[in-house]
Amino acid sequence: MQRGLALLVVLTLVLTGSPASAQRIQADLSGTRVDFDTVATLNSASVSPLIEWQTQKLFTSLTGSFTGFEDGEWAAQGRGDISLLAAPLGALSPFRMELLGIAKGSYHTADFRTASTRGEFRLHAGGRQVGGWVGVVGARGWASGTGDVIGGAGPTAGLWGRQGTTRAALMFTRLRIEGFWFPELNARVSTVAGPVEVLAYGGWRDGATGSTVEASAWGGGTISWWVARNMALVAGAGSYPSDLLEALPRGRYVSVGLRIATRRSVVPSIKPLGRPVYEREEETGLLRFMVGVATRVEVVGDWTGWKPLVMQRAPDGAWVLRTVLPSGVYRFNLVIDGDRWIVPEGVPTVDDGFGSQSGLLIVP
Repeated sequence: MQRGLALLVVLTLVLTGSPASAQRIQADLSGTRVDFDTVATLNSASVSPLIEWQTQKLFTSLTGSFTGFEDGEWAAQGRGDISLLAAPLGALSPFRMELLGIAKGSYHTADFRTASTRGEFRLHAGGRQVGGWVGVVGARGWASGTGDVIGGAGPTAGLWGRQGTTRAALMFTRLRIEGFWFPELNARVSTVAGPVEVLAYGGWRDGATGSTVEASAWGGGTISWWVARNMALVAGAGSYPSDLLEALPRGRYVSVGLRIATRRSVVPSIKPLGRPVYEREEETGLLRFMVGVATRVEVVGDWTGWKPLVMQRAPDGAWVLRTVLPSGVYRFNLVIDGDRWIVPEGVPTVDDGFGSQSGLLIVP
């Protein structure tokens, strides 16, 4: 398990050698009450750090949790995620391939330990508003209570959509574990309204005839209220399923806490890497870009006479500019903090005639 997490860290550092379009560090300080099916109710306090990188081709995160219980015992959990995207048919194609890897584990002072890994291959198709995928998944898990390594594999498929600051995803997975098939359906919806972020989730898993696993359903949600640019109050409640690979019981929880972060979260979604970044609205349009760490972003282009226009920071971290552009192909660059000219990742480029590159903005 430790080797798997170390490998994820190394891959992340290597693959994020260039500036990411989103980098975030946060820590949650929270108090939680959990009711397990097999253990008495527990009250706990925890610290949960998170480090996240995101570009248009890569999403990685490392997260953990250090929890102290009222009886003096404690537990630690860790998880690493990495997702790599490729465009085999070109940047303007709506098709993508994705490799997804997850490694996680836990330790309790009662000397109970767990670990699991999961890998997926997905084929995506979609546009800026909706999309979907089909793929295959393989997973392995271990728990010190039994000492057995359990494996599972099967097909997966999903749909996602977004409208404004609202995003929704639906995923179906059918894993074969220890000779039994376990179909599982998961749904997730998130939205942002000013300083408030709302996340709701739900799921269902069928049991299998002859197994000890019964059909179950779960659901819950979280509300985050950003009282300052880097600070939010967070409250959540709900339930979660048992973990078939790590032999962890299902439970119900209520939690409240404080989140401190370098920036608000950006929910990742699969989208065409080089598709137009110009969104038409009723009487105007919206230029929208994700860039690395910056305090000021300007756009210059042949439609501006290469004079800089200042962009504004949106709640989700993107830089936006309202402007009217007729259909056509335009050359442009972004100017970062007044002195660094860049082309956003995934955007087609052309030689600017001065030994550098300009981006192509395609307005349909």
